Amino acid sequence: MSDSIARQDPFDLGGVRDHQEYARALERMVGQGRRERCVALLSETEAHVVAELLGQYAQLDPTSELNQLAATLASRLYSRLGV
Repeated sequence: MSDSIARQDPFDLGGVRDHQEYARALERMVGQGRRERCVALLSETEAHVVAELLGQYAQLDPTSELNQLAATLASRLYSRLGV
């Protein structure tokens, strides 16, 4: 990530100190996203690919907070895709 992008930090993730804190910050963002209006950002094909990659990542270490978050996001994507 370039310095100019890191300085922008619109999601306030720059101050996190470790993976657990990062996972908690991402979970808060997911919660916030559930309350916002939905906008399509990915094609259906892209969403399938992202869900598959998140699911594979989640299986690497199922007890890790980041991996559990990946599993949740994969599940939500698959649910929205009707899979």
